[in-house]
Amino acid sequence: MYTVQPLQAEAATSKEMTQKKIKIDKKIKKLNKEIKDLKEKLQEKTKEYKVTQKSLKKVNESITETEKRIASRSEIIDDRLKAYQNHDSAVSPYIEAVLGSDSLTDLVSRAVSVKTIIDADQTLLSEQEDDKQKLADQKAELEETKAKLQKQFQQMQEEENALETKKAENKVKSLQLKKQIASKKEEERIAKELKEKEKEAQKLLELQNTQFISNEGNAGNGSNGGSPSDGDQSAPNVSGSQIAIEAIAEASNYLGTSYVWGGSNPSTGFDCSGLTQWAFKKAGYSLPRTAAQQYLATKKIDRSSAKAGDLVFFSYGSGVAHVGIYLGDNKMLDSQNNGVVVETLDWWNQYLVGFGRVSGVN
Repeated sequence: MYTVQPLQAEAATSKEMTQKKIKIDKKIKKLNKEIKDLKEKLQEKTKEYKVTQKSLKKVNESITETEKRIASRSEIIDDRLKAYQNHDSAVSPYIEAVLGSDSLTDLVSRAVSVKTIIDADQTLLSEQEDDKQKLADQKAELEETKAKLQKQFQQMQEEENALETKKAENKVKSLQLKKQIASKKEEERIAKELKEKEKEAQKLLELQNTQFISNEGNAGNGSNGGSPSDGDQSAPNVSGSQIAIEAIAEASNYLGTSYVWGGSNPSTGFDCSGLTQWAFKKAGYSLPRTAAQQYLATKKIDRSSAKAGDLVFFSYGSGVAHVGIYLGDNKMLDSQNNGVVVETLDWWNQYLVGFGRVSGVN
């Protein structure tokens, strides 16, 4: 594991130290550009997601039509079987119909009719099997597309975490040089800030390198598979501390708002941590910006102790990459692929890291 190391204070002149700081600040600027580029990529992915959602809607409509055809044919086939089973004679009704002819012409006519009925029955059965296979293929395609979309969002969230960690490390180095260049009064102020930033950068780095989910999945939490639900866009009715109620009420104002990568206020839209930060700010509490920083800033509590207004955190493998506001009753309010929604933790349990309580809440 990499650890942020203090810079050596052996530079002969402040000019040399300033040059070092300029180089580090350039790295920070480059990282900011990479983060900006990543946000632009997500915007493109969001457009692709919307197009895919339309395609998924058409597939769902097609599945509904296929299911209707299968159900309709099933009734016809069941009626045919019941009619055949209720026939008193031991002889097939088709053979009996042919044998009961009055003349050669009648015999031929009946034989042709029986063949037509038999061919129709066979066609009906063939169409039924074809539609059942089509239905299975459509459902498989639907699940595969959903899984692919979710994986793309997960990878981008992890990439953002890695970039933010590198950015935090370089900010520490820049502050270390600034400390050496500044006056004594400025040095004391920066020393305090530096200590806090070093601690935060180290914790973020350790968190980013922490593996929360094994290759076999988070077996302890269980998983229903699939992808996050569309959720509920109605405001939740919860009880709890006044601060928790205010934070949840504020977040509920934006139910149905589209997910925006990096969004942290109503004018731009929200990502997961932007929504929680905004909601608690309106309730009078300050939270850090990212899901990983919010995880470090909260007191960890057991699931059985979690109350409405606590935060719930998730990881897709390494680091904490998603956060929501717990509502109690196995539900949370969060901003995810489908926008700001209220949803159950059923699907999310496979990625669950744990619950955290904001100081002074609950």
